[in-house]
Amino acid sequence: MSVALRHIGIVVSDLEKAIKLYQEYLGCELVGVYPGLSGEYQEKLVGINDIVMNVAILRTQDNNRIELLEYNNCPGKKRKPVLSNDIGASHFSITVENLDYLYKIRNNFDISFISKPLLSPDGYVKVAYAVLMNECIVEL
Repeated sequence: MSVALRHIGIVVSDLEKAIKLYQEYLGCELVGVYPGLSGEYQEKLVGINDIVMNVAILRTQDNNRIELLEYNNCPGKKRKPVLSNDIGASHFSITVENLDYLYKIRNNFDISFISKPLLSPDGYVKVAYAVLMNECIVEL
Protein backbone atom coordinates (compact mmCIF):
# COMPACT_ATOMS: atom_id res chain seq x y z
CA MET A 1 0.00 0.00 0.00
CA SER A 2 1.28 3.46 -0.89
CA VAL A 3 0.87 6.44 1.42
CA ALA A 4 1.29 10.06 0.36
CA LEU A 5 0.80 13.31 2.23
CA ARG A 6 -2.36 15.01 0.92
CA HIS A 7 -2.14 18.27 2.87
CA ILE A 8 -1.50 19.81 6.27
CA GLY A 9 -4.51 21.43 7.98
CA ILE A 10 -3.93 24.40 10.27
CA VAL A 11 -6.65 26.17 12.26
CA VAL A 12 -6.13 29.94 12.30
CA SER A 13 -7.88 32.81 14.07
CA ASP A 14 -7.70 35.25 11.13
CA LEU A 15 -7.83 33.69 7.66
CA GLU A 16 -6.98 36.85 5.70
CA LYS A 17 -3.94 37.55 7.87
CA ALA A 18 -2.82 33.92 7.62
CA ILE A 19 -3.19 33.87 3.82
CA LYS A 20 -1.03 36.98 3.56
CA LEU A 21 1.61 35.47 5.84
CA TYR A 22 1.76 32.16 3.94
CA GLN A 23 1.91 33.96 0.58
CA GLU A 24 4.25 36.85 1.33
CA TYR A 25 6.46 35.33 4.02
CA LEU A 26 6.62 31.66 3.01
CA GLY A 27 6.10 32.03 -0.74
CA CYS A 28 3.03 29.80 -1.03
CA GLU A 29 0.58 30.18 -3.90
CA LEU A 30 -3.11 30.64 -3.11
CA VAL A 31 -5.11 27.90 -4.84
CA GLY A 32 -8.58 28.79 -3.58
CA VAL A 33 -10.67 30.29 -0.81
CA TYR A 34 -13.92 28.62 0.25
CA PRO A 35 -15.97 30.88 2.56
CA GLY A 36 -18.98 29.92 4.64
CA LEU A 37 -18.68 26.14 4.47
CA SER A 38 -21.47 24.55 6.50
CA GLY A 39 -23.96 21.74 6.45
CA GLU A 40 -24.21 18.05 7.21
CA TYR A 41 -21.02 17.05 5.39
CA GLN A 42 -18.82 19.53 7.28
CA GLU A 43 -20.52 18.71 10.59
CA LYS A 44 -19.88 15.00 10.19
CA LEU A 45 -16.35 15.50 8.91
CA VAL A 46 -15.10 17.71 11.77
CA GLY A 47 -17.45 16.42 14.47
CA ILE A 48 -18.91 19.82 15.38
CA ASN A 49 -22.62 20.67 14.99
CA ASP A 50 -23.81 23.84 13.22
CA ILE A 51 -20.31 24.59 11.95
CA VAL A 52 -19.54 27.53 9.67
CA MET A 53 -15.96 27.84 8.48
CA ASN A 54 -13.80 29.50 5.88
CA VAL A 55 -11.05 27.50 4.21
CA ALA A 56 -8.08 28.49 2.07
CA ILE A 57 -5.83 26.09 0.17
CA LEU A 58 -2.24 27.10 -0.57
CA ARG A 59 0.42 25.32 -2.58
CA THR A 60 4.07 25.14 -1.60
CA GLN A 61 6.80 25.40 -4.22
CA ASP A 62 7.21 21.61 -4.20
CA ASN A 63 3.48 21.16 -4.95
CA ASN A 64 2.32 20.19 -1.45
CA ARG A 65 -0.79 21.75 0.05
CA ILE A 66 -1.49 23.68 3.25
CA GLU A 67 -5.14 24.02 4.27
CA LEU A 68 -5.96 26.97 6.51
CA LEU A 69 -9.25 26.69 8.43
CA GLU A 70 -11.04 29.51 10.24
CA TYR A 71 -14.00 28.43 12.38
CA ASN A 72 -16.47 31.33 12.32
CA ASN A 73 -19.10 30.38 14.88
CA CYS A 74 -17.11 28.19 17.26
CA PRO A 75 -13.45 29.22 17.38
CA GLY A 76 -11.12 26.91 19.25
CA LYS A 77 -8.84 27.83 22.12
CA LYS A 78 -5.35 29.19 21.54
CA ARG A 79 -2.48 27.42 23.20
CA LYS A 80 -0.67 29.98 25.33
CA PRO A 81 2.18 29.85 24.97
CA VAL A 82 2.57 27.65 21.91
CA LEU A 83 5.13 25.03 22.92
CA SER A 84 6.84 22.41 20.80
CA ASN A 85 6.17 19.66 23.36
CA ASP A 86 2.35 20.10 23.48
CA ILE A 87 0.42 16.91 22.76
CA GLY A 88 -0.79 16.72 19.16
CA ALA A 89 0.84 18.02 16.02
CA SER A 90 4.06 19.67 17.13
CA HIS A 91 5.09 21.46 13.94
CA PHE A 92 5.49 21.13 10.22
CA SER A 93 8.60 21.89 8.23
CA ILE A 94 9.18 23.96 5.09
CA THR A 95 12.42 24.34 3.18
CA VAL A 96 13.13 28.01 2.50
CA GLU A 97 15.76 29.72 0.37
CA ASN A 98 17.07 32.25 2.88
CA LEU A 99 16.35 31.58 6.55
CA ASP A 100 18.50 34.46 7.75
CA TYR A 101 16.43 36.90 5.66
CA LEU A 102 13.15 35.49 7.02
CA TYR A 103 14.50 35.83 10.54
CA LYS A 104 15.46 39.44 9.80
CA ILE A 105 11.98 40.43 8.51
CA ARG A 106 9.97 38.46 11.11
CA ASN A 107 8.77 41.65 12.80
CA ASN A 108 7.03 42.74 9.57
CA PHE A 109 4.70 39.77 10.14
CA ASP A 110 3.19 38.26 13.28
CA ILE A 111 6.10 35.83 13.69
CA SER A 112 8.38 35.04 16.61
CA PHE A 113 11.29 32.63 16.65
CA ILE A 114 12.06 30.21 19.46
CA SER A 115 15.76 30.72 18.70
CA LYS A 116 17.94 32.40 16.12
CA PRO A 117 18.68 30.19 13.07
CA LEU A 118 21.04 27.40 14.13
CA LEU A 119 23.48 25.34 12.08
CA SER A 120 22.69 21.63 12.44
CA PRO A 121 25.34 19.55 14.25
CA ASP A 122 26.43 17.97 10.96
CA GLY A 123 26.80 21.44 9.41
CA TYR A 124 24.44 20.49 6.59
CA VAL A 125 21.51 22.85 7.13
CA LYS A 126 20.46 25.93 9.06
CA VAL A 127 17.17 25.51 10.98
CA ALA A 128 14.86 27.38 13.33
CA TYR A 129 11.40 27.03 14.85
CA ALA A 130 9.12 29.97 14.06
CA VAL A 131 5.75 30.59 15.72
CA LEU A 132 3.24 31.95 13.20
CA MET A 133 0.57 34.32 14.55
CA ASN A 134 1.20 32.82 18.02
CA GLU A 135 -0.77 29.78 16.81
CA CYS A 136 1.41 27.32 14.91
CA ILE A 137 5.06 26.23 14.89
CA VAL A 138 6.85 25.81 11.59
CA GLU A 139 10.40 24.53 11.25
CA LEU A 140 12.20 26.56 8.62
